[in-house]
Amino acid sequence: MSVWKYLMAASLGNMIAGPLGALAFTAGAFFLGGKKTFNNTGNKFNQKQGVYAIGLIVLAAKLAKADGAVTSDEIAKFKKIFRIPQSDLKQVSAIWKQAAETSDGFEIYAEQLYQTFKRSPQMLEQIILGLFEIGYADHELSSPELRFIKKVSNIFRLDQQTFNRLRNSRPEFVKEDPYKVLGIKKSDSINDIKKAYRALARKNHPDVIRAKGITDISIIRKAKEKFQLINDAYEQILKIKGVK
Repeated sequence: MSVWKYLMAASLGNMIAGPLGALAFTAGAFFLGGKKTFNNTGNKFNQKQGVYAIGLIVLAAKLAKADGAVTSDEIAKFKKIFRIPQSDLKQVSAIWKQAAETSDGFEIYAEQLYQTFKRSPQMLEQIILGLFEIGYADHELSSPELRFIKKVSNIFRLDQQTFNRLRNSRPEFVKEDPYKVLGIKKSDSINDIKKAYRALARKNHPDVIRAKGITDISIIRKAKEKFQLINDAYEQILKIKGVK
Protein backbone atom coordinates (compact mmCIF):
# COMPACT_ATOMS: atom_id res chain seq x y z
CA MET A 1 0.00 0.00 0.00
CA SER A 2 1.30 3.47 -0.87
CA VAL A 3 2.37 5.72 1.98
CA TRP A 4 1.28 8.86 0.06
CA LYS A 5 -2.37 8.10 0.78
CA TYR A 6 -1.92 8.67 4.50
CA LEU A 7 0.40 11.67 4.63
CA MET A 8 -2.14 14.37 5.38
CA ALA A 9 -4.22 12.25 7.71
CA ALA A 10 -1.14 11.34 9.70
CA SER A 11 0.14 14.92 9.76
CA LEU A 12 -3.14 16.47 10.82
CA GLY A 13 -3.54 13.68 13.35
CA ASN A 14 -0.11 14.48 14.84
CA MET A 15 1.18 11.01 13.99
CA ILE A 16 4.31 12.60 12.50
CA ALA A 17 6.28 14.70 14.94
CA GLY A 18 8.99 17.32 14.51
CA PRO A 19 9.48 19.96 11.81
CA LEU A 20 8.40 17.61 8.99
CA GLY A 21 5.08 16.94 10.68
CA ALA A 22 4.60 20.65 11.36
CA LEU A 23 5.23 21.58 7.72
CA ALA A 24 2.83 18.90 6.48
CA PHE A 25 0.24 20.05 9.01
CA THR A 26 0.51 23.62 7.72
CA ALA A 27 0.28 22.37 4.13
CA GLY A 28 -2.91 20.53 4.97
CA ALA A 29 -4.45 23.55 6.63
CA PHE A 30 -3.62 26.00 3.83
CA PHE A 31 -3.70 24.00 0.64
CA LEU A 32 -6.48 21.56 1.40
CA GLY A 33 -8.96 24.22 2.42
CA GLY A 34 -8.59 23.79 6.16
CA LYS A 35 -10.00 20.28 6.08
CA LYS A 36 -9.52 18.76 9.51
CA THR A 37 -11.20 15.38 9.19
CA PHE A 38 -9.55 12.54 7.31
CA ASN A 39 -10.04 8.82 7.24
CA ASN A 40 -8.37 7.22 10.24
CA THR A 41 -5.00 5.80 9.26
CA GLY A 42 -5.31 3.08 11.85
CA ASN A 43 -2.48 0.57 11.96
CA LYS A 44 -1.73 0.96 8.26
CA PHE A 45 0.48 3.99 8.71
CA ASN A 46 4.17 3.50 9.47
CA GLN A 47 5.66 6.59 11.11
CA LYS A 48 9.15 6.04 9.66
CA GLN A 49 7.70 5.73 6.19
CA GLY A 50 5.82 8.96 6.77
CA VAL A 51 8.98 10.80 7.84
CA TYR A 52 10.81 9.41 4.81
CA ALA A 53 8.06 10.37 2.36
CA ILE A 54 7.47 13.89 3.69
CA GLY A 55 11.20 14.48 4.06
CA LEU A 56 11.77 13.45 0.48
CA ILE A 57 9.04 15.80 -0.79
CA VAL A 58 10.38 18.70 1.26
CA LEU A 59 14.02 18.28 0.27
CA ALA A 60 13.12 17.70 -3.40
CA ALA A 61 11.01 20.86 -3.45
CA LYS A 62 13.71 22.93 -1.78
CA LEU A 63 16.34 21.51 -4.15
CA ALA A 64 14.19 22.53 -7.12
CA LYS A 65 14.05 26.04 -5.63
CA ALA A 66 17.80 26.17 -4.93
CA ASP A 67 18.72 27.73 -8.27
CA GLY A 68 15.84 30.19 -8.13
CA ALA A 69 13.22 28.54 -10.30
CA VAL A 70 11.22 25.33 -10.06
CA THR A 71 11.04 23.81 -13.55
CA SER A 72 8.34 21.56 -14.93
CA ASP A 73 11.07 19.00 -15.69
CA GLU A 74 11.96 18.79 -12.01
CA ILE A 75 8.36 18.32 -10.93
CA ALA A 76 7.78 15.73 -13.67
CA LYS A 77 10.94 13.90 -12.62
CA PHE A 78 9.80 13.74 -9.02
CA LYS A 79 6.43 12.31 -10.04
CA LYS A 80 8.10 9.78 -12.34
CA ILE A 81 10.76 8.63 -9.88
CA PHE A 82 8.33 7.95 -7.08
CA ARG A 83 5.29 7.00 -9.19
CA ILE A 84 2.83 9.01 -7.15
CA PRO A 85 -0.72 7.81 -7.88
CA GLN A 86 -3.03 10.39 -9.42
CA SER A 87 -5.36 10.01 -6.44
CA ASP A 88 -2.59 11.11 -4.07
CA LEU A 89 -1.20 14.05 -6.05
CA LYS A 90 -3.23 16.61 -4.10
CA GLN A 91 -1.65 15.61 -0.80
CA VAL A 92 1.87 15.47 -2.23
CA SER A 93 1.42 18.75 -4.14
CA ALA A 94 0.24 20.51 -1.00
CA ILE A 95 3.42 19.60 0.87
CA TRP A 96 5.59 20.41 -2.17
CA LYS A 97 4.07 23.89 -2.55
CA GLN A 98 4.53 24.66 1.13
CA ALA A 99 8.17 23.56 1.06
CA ALA A 100 9.00 25.23 -2.28
CA GLU A 101 8.17 28.73 -1.05
CA THR A 102 11.88 29.06 -0.26
CA SER A 103 15.03 26.94 -0.41
CA ASP A 104 15.99 28.21 3.05
CA GLY A 105 15.57 26.26 6.24
CA PHE A 106 16.06 22.78 4.81
CA GLU A 107 18.60 21.86 7.48
CA ILE A 108 16.10 21.07 10.22
CA TYR A 109 14.23 18.69 7.92
CA ALA A 110 17.42 16.95 6.85
CA GLU A 111 18.42 16.61 10.49
CA GLN A 112 15.10 14.96 11.36
CA LEU A 113 15.64 12.48 8.54
CA TYR A 114 19.13 11.75 9.84
CA GLN A 115 17.94 11.20 13.40
CA THR A 116 15.20 8.87 12.11
CA PHE A 117 17.42 6.81 9.80
CA LYS A 118 20.95 7.12 11.21
CA ARG A 119 20.96 3.38 11.86
CA SER A 120 19.72 2.77 8.31
CA PRO A 121 22.27 4.65 6.16
CA GLN A 122 20.99 3.01 3.00
CA MET A 123 17.76 4.98 3.45
CA LEU A 124 19.70 8.23 3.69
CA GLU A 125 21.69 7.28 0.60
CA GLN A 126 18.44 6.66 -1.30
CA ILE A 127 17.34 10.20 -0.50
CA ILE A 128 20.61 11.61 -1.85
CA LEU A 129 20.23 9.49 -4.98
CA GLY A 130 16.70 10.82 -5.45
CA LEU A 131 17.94 14.40 -5.10
CA PHE A 132 20.61 13.81 -7.73
CA GLU A 133 18.02 12.38 -10.12
CA ILE A 134 15.85 15.45 -9.68
CA GLY A 135 18.84 17.78 -9.97
CA TYR A 136 19.80 16.21 -13.30
CA ALA A 137 16.19 16.33 -14.56
CA ASP A 138 17.04 19.21 -16.90
CA HIS A 139 20.31 17.42 -17.88
CA GLU A 140 22.54 19.79 -15.93
CA LEU A 141 23.17 20.02 -12.21
CA SER A 142 23.62 23.68 -11.29
CA SER A 143 26.17 24.85 -8.73
CA PRO A 144 23.45 25.85 -6.21
CA GLU A 145 21.84 22.42 -6.60
CA LEU A 146 25.16 20.65 -6.08
CA ARG A 147 25.87 22.73 -2.96
CA PHE A 148 22.40 21.95 -1.64
CA ILE A 149 22.82 18.19 -2.07
CA LYS A 150 26.30 18.32 -0.55
CA LYS A 151 24.96 20.14 2.52
CA VAL A 152 22.22 17.55 2.93
CA SER A 153 24.83 14.81 2.57
CA ASN A 154 26.93 16.43 5.28
CA ILE A 155 23.93 16.58 7.61
CA PHE A 156 23.43 12.87 6.89
CA ARG A 157 27.08 12.34 7.96
CA LEU A 158 27.99 10.74 4.63
CA ASP A 159 31.70 10.86 3.77
CA GLN A 160 33.11 12.30 0.55
CA GLN A 161 33.71 8.88 -1.01
CA THR A 162 30.07 7.91 -0.47
CA PHE A 163 28.90 11.27 -1.83
CA ASN A 164 30.99 10.83 -4.98
CA ARG A 165 29.71 7.28 -5.46
CA LEU A 166 26.10 8.39 -5.15
CA ARG A 167 26.64 11.29 -7.54
CA ASN A 168 27.94 8.84 -10.12
CA SER A 169 25.29 6.19 -9.46
CA ARG A 170 23.10 7.01 -12.42
CA PRO A 171 22.29 4.37 -15.07
CA GLU A 172 24.44 5.97 -17.77
CA PHE A 173 27.55 5.42 -15.65
CA VAL A 174 27.14 1.64 -15.59
CA LYS A 175 28.45 1.40 -19.16
CA GLU A 176 30.55 4.56 -19.21
CA ASP A 177 32.34 4.08 -15.89
CA PRO A 178 30.97 1.31 -13.66
CA TYR A 179 33.89 1.80 -11.28
CA LYS A 180 32.37 5.07 -10.12
CA VAL A 181 29.10 3.32 -9.31
CA LEU A 182 30.94 1.05 -6.85
CA GLY A 183 33.20 3.85 -5.61
CA ILE A 184 36.40 2.03 -6.60
CA LYS A 185 39.42 2.63 -8.84
CA LYS A 186 40.28 0.88 -12.09
CA SER A 187 43.64 -0.04 -10.57
CA ASP A 188 42.06 -1.87 -7.61
CA SER A 189 42.69 -5.59 -7.40
CA ILE A 190 39.90 -8.00 -8.26
CA ASN A 191 39.77 -9.04 -4.59
CA ASP A 192 39.28 -5.43 -3.50
CA ILE A 193 36.60 -4.99 -6.18
CA LYS A 194 34.75 -8.08 -4.98
CA LYS A 195 35.02 -6.89 -1.39
CA ALA A 196 33.59 -3.46 -2.27
CA TYR A 197 30.77 -5.03 -4.27
CA ARG A 198 29.79 -7.47 -1.53
CA ALA A 199 29.74 -4.70 1.09
CA LEU A 200 27.49 -2.52 -1.07
CA ALA A 201 25.25 -5.45 -2.03
CA ARG A 202 24.73 -6.45 1.61
CA LYS A 203 24.06 -2.88 2.66
CA ASN A 204 21.60 -2.12 -0.14
CA HIS A 205 19.70 -5.38 -0.51
CA PRO A 206 15.94 -4.69 -0.52
CA ASP A 207 15.49 -7.25 2.27
CA VAL A 208 17.56 -4.99 4.54
CA ILE A 209 15.09 -2.18 3.89
CA ARG A 210 12.16 -4.49 4.66
CA ALA A 211 13.86 -5.63 7.85
CA LYS A 212 13.75 -2.01 9.06
CA GLY A 213 9.95 -2.12 8.90
CA ILE A 214 9.69 -0.26 5.59
CA THR A 215 6.93 -1.75 3.43
CA ASP A 216 5.87 1.06 1.09
CA ILE A 217 6.05 -0.16 -2.49
CA SER A 218 7.62 3.03 -3.89
CA ILE A 219 10.48 2.93 -1.37
CA ILE A 220 11.10 -0.78 -1.91
CA ARG A 221 11.09 -0.26 -5.67
CA LYS A 222 13.80 2.39 -5.41
CA ALA A 223 15.86 0.02 -3.25
CA LYS A 224 15.53 -2.69 -5.90
CA GLU A 225 16.61 -0.27 -8.64
CA LYS A 226 19.68 0.75 -6.66
CA PHE A 227 20.56 -2.88 -5.92
CA GLN A 228 20.23 -3.74 -9.62
CA LEU A 229 22.46 -0.80 -10.55
CA ILE A 230 25.17 -2.11 -8.22
CA ASN A 231 24.89 -5.60 -9.72
CA ASP A 232 24.99 -4.28 -13.29
CA ALA A 233 28.12 -2.24 -12.55
CA TYR A 234 29.84 -5.23 -10.96
CA GLU A 235 29.02 -7.51 -13.89
CA GLN A 236 30.30 -4.85 -16.30
CA ILE A 237 33.60 -4.65 -14.41
CA LEU A 238 34.01 -8.43 -14.43
CA LYS A 239 33.54 -8.39 -18.21
CA ILE A 240 36.10 -5.60 -18.60
CA LYS A 241 38.63 -7.54 -16.54
CA GLY A 242 37.82 -10.85 -18.20
CA VAL A 243 36.77 -12.47 -14.93
CA LYS A 244 33.99 -15.07 -14.90
